[in-house]
Amino acid sequence: MPLTMAPIRGLLALALLGVLTACTQTDAPTPTPSTASPSAKSGFGGPAPAPGPARKVDEATFRTPSQNIACALTKSAVRCDIGRKTWEPPAKPADCELDWGNGLAINGGEAAVVCAGDTVLGAADSTLEYGEALRSGTVRCDSENNGMTCKDEKTGHGFTLASSRYTLF
Repeated sequence: MPLTMAPIRGLLALALLGVLTACTQTDAPTPTPSTASPSAKSGFGGPAPAPGPARKVDEATFRTPSQNIACALTKSAVRCDIGRKTWEPPAKPADCELDWGNGLAINGGEAAVVCAGDTVLGAADSTLEYGEALRSGTVRCDSENNGMTCKDEKTGHGFTLASSRYTLF
C-alpha cells in the first residue's frame, strides 16, 4: 500500500524540528549489544540475509508492527522514537534541556541519541512490516522483528534501535 505524504508534511516538519534543533551526543560509547534473540529471518543464529530492495518515498512516518518504535523519515534525516526499552542512554549532556534518550536520529549524515521535547510515537500513519524497508534520498530504514535499522548510505552512519539494545555506527 503506497504511503501518502501530503497530509503529514507539517507533522513531519514539526517532528524533525526536535532533531534539527535539539542537542545530541555522538561521541558517547555505544552500549554492548545484549543477548537478544536473532531475527527469525536470520535462520538458526546464522547471518541475516542481504537487505532486499527498499520502497522509495519522499517522506514517511511509520511504526513497527509492535508499535513500540515510530519513525519520521525525510530525504536527509530520520528520527525513530521508542516507547518501551530496557537499555539506558548515555549520560545526558549539559546542553540538553529537554527529554533525553527516548530515540535515535540521523541528521547531517551522523547518528545520535535524541534530545527533544516531542515524540514521533503516535504520529505514524502506516506500519512498516518486518522484512520491509523504506528509502528516502540517501536514508534507508529496515524493519526486522529484532529492531529497526536506519542508515545514511552516503555516509555509512546509522543506528539499530530495539527494546533490548541500541547501537550507533
